[in-house]
Amino acid sequence: MNTAEHIVESYFRFCRECFTMPDRKVKGGNNRQFDLLAHKPKDDRLAHIEITVTHRLNWCYTLSDLGEDFDKKFFGVAPKRSSSGSRKTDWERGISYWHQIKETYKELGFDLSQIDRVYVCWAVKGKILETPIRTLHQPNGFDEDFEIEILSFRDVILPALTSTIATANYDDDTLRTLSFINERQRQLQL
Repeated sequence: MNTAEHIVESYFRFCRECFTMPDRKVKGGNNRQFDLLAHKPKDDRLAHIEITVTHRLNWCYTLSDLGEDFDKKFFGVAPKRSSSGSRKTDWERGISYWHQIKETYKELGFDLSQIDRVYVCWAVKGKILETPIRTLHQPNGFDEDFEIEILSFRDVILPALTSTIATANYDDDTLRTLSFINERQRQLQL
């Protein structure tokens, strides 16, 4: 789990009051994994969270660009790329990992109809996302739309988490670092 994934996992634990499972391998998924799975007992909601964070604004997606990433991360569609040698890519061979994703959900006791999908990115190009937005997405080869929540790491997760953790003395290095930064900002405003 990288730093961004660790921060998002902490956000779901502390701010959304979820039990979490990071880095769950997709059974038979050819090096695929879920970045984060979460369960909120209070609402009995399940979430599959995928995290793509880079803080460079020129790398940010526009809303219309997100579809291919949704297809790949949530529905197992192979990214469109051609091989450079004799070995064909998954996309060229028409391989999808949707079946393996569904089987992994089932193995964990996740009901497919009860899964919220959440996509976390630094920001969406040209937008400030102070609250999550929801978008409908219909992956290639699917007959139904899926609702996906988009969360900004910069505009939603960091502010919510830093205000929630405050200045507690955490043993977790990442949370403690965020706590130091938060307290520094507070003291500079005095």
